Amino acid sequence: MLCRSIAVEGSEKILSLIDGAEMAEIRIEMSNLSPDEVRALFGEHRSLIATCRPGNIPDERRKALLNAAIDGGAEWVDIEIECDKGYMRELAKYAKAHDCKVIISYHNYQSTPDKEYLERIIEKSISEGADLVKIATMSNNDNDNSTLLSLYKPGRAILSIGMGEHGRVTRIEALKRGAPFTFVIAPGSHESAPGQYSEDEMKKLLGI
Repeated sequence: MLCRSIAVEGSEKILSLIDGAEMAEIRIEMSNLSPDEVRALFGEHRSLIATCRPGNIPDERRKALLNAAIDGGAEWVDIEIECDKGYMRELAKYAKAHDCKVIISYHNYQSTPDKEYLERIIEKSISEGADLVKIATMSNNDNDNSTLLSLYKPGRAILSIGMGEHGRVTRIEALKRGAPFTFVIAPGSHESAPGQYSEDEMKKLLGI
C-alpha cells in the first residue's frame, strides 16, 4: 500500500491531499490545527496515521493532539522510541483502548547504525507494544541499504527504510519484503523526508 505523507497547514489543504489516497500519514506538528480540528480531520478517511514529531510542541500538547486523532478514528499512531517512557506508554495504552494500532519509530537523520543496534531497537519497540516497528535512517552507501533490508524477516511487522538519495531503493523494496506500506509524496505536495518518491513515480516503479 502507498501511504501519502502530508506535512502542510490547514484542514482544507490536508483534505485535498488525502483525496483519492489508499492511506495517508498526517504530520500534525506541521498542520497548525487544534485538537478539535484534528479530531474532525481524522474522521474523514478510514486509513490515516497520526504523527506528531517532537520539536517545538511540548509533550503534553503533542499527546492531546494525538489523542484527538485517535478519538477521531486514526488507524495508526506513530510514537518515537526516543520519547519519555511515561508519554509512550500512556499514548500506546490510549491507542489500544480505542482500536488504534501503534507504530513505534526510530529515526536517525545522519547515519545508519549497525544491525545489532537496530535489532535492539526492534526488540525494545516490540516490548513496548508496537504493532509495527518503523526504522528510518540516513543511508549513505550500499552497506547501509543492506543493513536496513536485512531487518526484514518472515512474520516480523516492520518498515525499514533509508532516507536520502542513496536509500531510495529501500522504499521500493519495503513492499516486496513484507512492509504493510511505504511512504510517497502526495500529488501536488512536497517530500516530508529526504528521498521520497512521488506517488506516480512509485506506481510506475512497482508496475501498478
